[in-house]
Amino acid sequence: MSTQQTVQTAATGESGQSVEERNKKTIRSVFDVFVNKGDFSIVDKIYSPQMVDHQPLPGATEDLDGVKYTIAGLREGFPDLHVTIEDMSAHANYVVIHNTWRGTHLGDFLGIAPTGQYIEFKGVVVWRLLDNGLIAERWGIGVEGNMLEVLGMRRLAPAARAGARSEARRGAKPGTVLVPLPPGRAGRWAEVQAELAGPRRLDYEASRRRAGIVQESFAVQRVGAQDVAVLRLESRDPALSGRKLRDSGHEFDAWLRTAAVEVFGTDPWAALADRAAAEQGHHWSNVAAELTTR
Repeated sequence: MSTQQTVQTAATGESGQSVEERNKKTIRSVFDVFVNKGDFSIVDKIYSPQMVDHQPLPGATEDLDGVKYTIAGLREGFPDLHVTIEDMSAHANYVVIHNTWRGTHLGDFLGIAPTGQYIEFKGVVVWRLLDNGLIAERWGIGVEGNMLEVLGMRRLAPAARAGARSEARRGAKPGTVLVPLPPGRAGRWAEVQAELAGPRRLDYEASRRRAGIVQESFAVQRVGAQDVAVLRLESRDPALSGRKLRDSGHEFDAWLRTAAVEVFGTDPWAALADRAAAEQGHHWSNVAAELTTR
């Protein structure tokens, strides 16, 4: 390939369209497919694995997991969420958009129970894409702050996000239940926890937000001659959270109940009681969106 052809390919991309048009198409798909339709399958196709979000929502990390957590939370809190791109411009590997966000607060969002409030706010977002067309960085100008202001919340500065953990737990009460673990079932329960920490992590986090749970842990320990699983959670009303999980028709909640009954012979969330906590086997936090196994 000649030098002239190389320069032309760099400017237009392999498809023959300009880099700017290619990048604008990618950013449109962020909203048309990912945000507005909730299609998470596109994420790995358009984002770099090392993507950095410089203005994540409170509780979200600045990496790609944080992006997925944010959109999952937004779509849960605002099921009719829709973003309109009002204007878009591109220069080299940068794209700038002016957009309008609209939705109705019908689900739990950042610890706020549904209010039925319709929200509408505007913002500006700057994106940087790599030479291969994947999204590398995002800067929100007024998007997150305007949304939180409409909801009557203040945005946490990066240094203050760690304090959101204790803030979210304020007013939460513990609920604990001990469930006998039949012989030979520990391996199956470990498999379930691995799924919660891996491919079902986002579904698990969304489930706990729906139930109003801010912390949850499971542990298997020896009590006398019997192995027992200790479920401990924190919410403003543990009994209500238990009923929500017990009665939920959501596909994920039904799967987890079925898996628990398969292991323990009973549904642990249907029998919440205030008991002593045990050493954690896994731990989930609504604010930090963390799930770890120990």
